[in-house]
Amino acid sequence: MKELWRFTSFIWTGVFLAGVLGCGGNPDQYGVVPVRGVITCQGVPMAKAFVNFTPLDGEDRKEGRPGRPALGVTDEEGNFELTTYENGDGAIVGKHRVSVGPYSASEADNPDAVKRFPCIDSTMEIEVKPGMGEVKIEF
Repeated sequence: MKELWRFTSFIWTGVFLAGVLGCGGNPDQYGVVPVRGVITCQGVPMAKAFVNFTPLDGEDRKEGRPGRPALGVTDEEGNFELTTYENGDGAIVGKHRVSVGPYSASEADNPDAVKRFPCIDSTMEIEVKPGMGEVKIEF
């Protein structure tokens, strides 16, 4: 009976320590800063486009785990606001590869969408910094 009590105490102590020390937060959740801006393609605002900021490996990130991409959608004037963890929170600080595409999957195969998005396969690198203000991305 004493052995069962020790075993049970050991298990509950482990559960307690795991709850206090090991839970609560994603170890790969890096800090973010607000990112808003406008995207143009050949000088024309990209309306209703999907925006993707994919973090790149860097000194301040775990190797092979650069973090979650920041996503957004442009309005009619090409304005966007990025979200990584919570709505509108921005992007992870550091270097990113920026790409754009049609907002809906049905447009991706539509030949007219290719005319609307001639920069669809273009990418560029940008560094997200605290306090950077509005970003202007030109493809």
